[in-house]
Amino acid sequence: MSDPVRLALVGCGGISGSHVAGYRSLYENGCREFRVTACCDPIRQRAEERARAIAQFQDRKPEIYTETGDVIRAGIADAADLCLPHYCHHSVAIRLLEAGLHVQVEKPVGITVQATKLMIEAARKAGCILATAENVRRDLAPRAWTWAIRERRLIGRVHMVVIQSVAFGLRDFDASQFKWRAIKELAGGGMIMDSGAHFADMIQVLFGEPDEVRCWMDTFDRRLVRDAPVVGDRDADVEDAWHAEIRFRKGPEVVWTYANALAGHNLSNAVYYGENGAVLAHGFAFHPFQGGGEAHLADGTTVSNQDVIAQYRATLSPEREQQLFPYGCTQGFAIEVWDFIDAVRTGRTPEMDGEAGLRAKALCEACYESADSGRVVRYRDVLEGQARAYQAPIDEFWHVPAPSA
Repeated sequence: MSDPVRLALVGCGGISGSHVAGYRSLYENGCREFRVTACCDPIRQRAEERARAIAQFQDRKPEIYTETGDVIRAGIADAADLCLPHYCHHSVAIRLLEAGLHVQVEKPVGITVQATKLMIEAARKAGCILATAENVRRDLAPRAWTWAIRERRLIGRVHMVVIQSVAFGLRDFDASQFKWRAIKELAGGGMIMDSGAHFADMIQVLFGEPDEVRCWMDTFDRRLVRDAPVVGDRDADVEDAWHAEIRFRKGPEVVWTYANALAGHNLSNAVYYGENGAVLAHGFAFHPFQGGGEAHLADGTTVSNQDVIAQYRATLSPEREQQLFPYGCTQGFAIEVWDFIDAVRTGRTPEMDGEAGLRAKALCEACYESADSGRVVRYRDVLEGQARAYQAPIDEFWHVPAPSA
């Protein structure tokens, strides 16, 4: 494809603002490989707001739509960037794919493993690209620390990872973005499914395929959520606390703890322990190395974030630098958009396609399946759909059929 890719932004709520910032960064750095032609949201005002923001940096304002079907019928887009609540991902993505549009969908891809596989199947049948919008792995610091741990082997073999985030902060269930996030059928689950999707992806980038998962979880904040989409008034029922142990086939044991409804003492830790030292990840523990990091080696030396980034970038050829950080952009949202657009233009597989999104999804679901059953769950059983007792009621609620293959 030689002409710019015509891109529709479908869903103009909170996370779409970060996508628009990514579009802007690409434009301001000289990228003209795409044009945003449509903004679609059932709340017209939100679509208008995003369209006005986009018109500030590209040559024309996108058209406004409130129905996905109208975007399809208008023939105004080659591809769609989906920023929707989790429960909409599979149905809207499949509709767009069947209409011949390439689709990038915000993590955590489908609301269940089964829904995600249907999306992958729809993309294959349509001959279209399905990409996962995952920004954390693409940021500069996470790429650099991934290289330092996995390829440079800065701390040698990694034996244990400790991730802890306990901070009292109840969700505002009057805010629209938290109403659907509090209900299992709408969100698929709580923070393991949401922000935890970033962590589930990154630890597989670092350590490969998980083997077994044991998880405990609970819901301590069960306040009434009023006027939740689709279901109306419901008590919150997604987890707000968990403790998971994840074992890898050829890697460390990962201990992952979270709570947001337990008061009295906050706790935040993200440490990767290896045979030659440890790496401390800065920033939010579930977004590995997005805030940088620091290595403390067994010989007493310290390696700074700046040193690791400089050493990593020195290994990159100009061609590889452009591929990983297109147009000089080092922020994940811009990179994920360019990667999707470039895949559409060239026909290549994006860095994080639907299958990669499925692998991250399956690890999140393995935590739920283990907590639901009270036993250790094999990751492969979840990935292959053999362990789905937690997910089955969600699939039934949304009438998600089993994939054909």
